[in-house]
Amino acid sequence: MSRFWSTFKLIHNPLKDKRNKKDEIKSTCQDLKCSKCGNTAAKIEIVEPNAYPKDAVNWNIKDYELYEKYRDFSLNYLLYTGPGGSNGYIGDPIDLNRKKAIIDAFTKPYNSIKIRQQFYDMAGFCTMCNKFYCSKHWHTTTSEYGKCPEGHHKSLDPHWSPDIE
Repeated sequence: MSRFWSTFKLIHNPLKDKRNKKDEIKSTCQDLKCSKCGNTAAKIEIVEPNAYPKDAVNWNIKDYELYEKYRDFSLNYLLYTGPGGSNGYIGDPIDLNRKKAIIDAFTKPYNSIKIRQQFYDMAGFCTMCNKFYCSKHWHTTTSEYGKCPEGHHKSLDPHWSPDIE
């Protein structure tokens, strides 16, 4: 047995005993790839009620304890990581309308207006290229103003103002 699975059993089994039988790793996950290098441009995961995110299999016991302490298991949660930042491994609670809107925004064909309504950094989407780019290929400045590989500019920061740049 590999070290990973031995460690996972040690962590997972005690937690499994105290969790509800309905609890499981169940989520909708979109791993958007950079059109330039193929690395992750943004990761969007919606974790169902009474469930854990996909990365939970890699957590240590402290991560599980914090997740269980701060998560409301009756709600859907959004986990997001993109060029403009992330909301951590616990995420934020979302209602069914937001869940549907996120799924709709990131179902092809992509609609830049719907994407912008969901994430201020647009999950690395360039409206001019109609492509996703990772934070490395957005060539961001310290103020989070970015330029895609084709030279199109946009802010990846929700607090950016053209007066500051």
